[in-house]
Amino acid sequence: MRDEGVPQPLLVVFPTEGGEPQVLLDPQYFVGLDEVGLLLSDLAKHYARAFLQSGRARSLEDAIEQIQEIFDADVTEGLADLSGESSPT
Repeated sequence: MRDEGVPQPLLVVFPTEGGEPQVLLDPQYFVGLDEVGLLLSDLAKHYARAFLQSGRARSLEDAIEQIQEIFDADVTEGLADLSGESSPT
């Protein structure tokens, strides 16, 4: 359990086998996977607003829909890659 009075790092750096640093999200930062979902949802909303304000999206709904479409497809493909199975088509 994390101590709310002590600042926790969101990112941590680990060395790879080749000696190069690899920056990862610290799994200890989040209490549960629901918090990870909220972080991803907040990021999607912030980027959707930024794309709308910059004129790169027609509407907030359209931007969110596009982000979610790509996210869902990439997560599904990534799960297949991790399990060694082929991606559903």
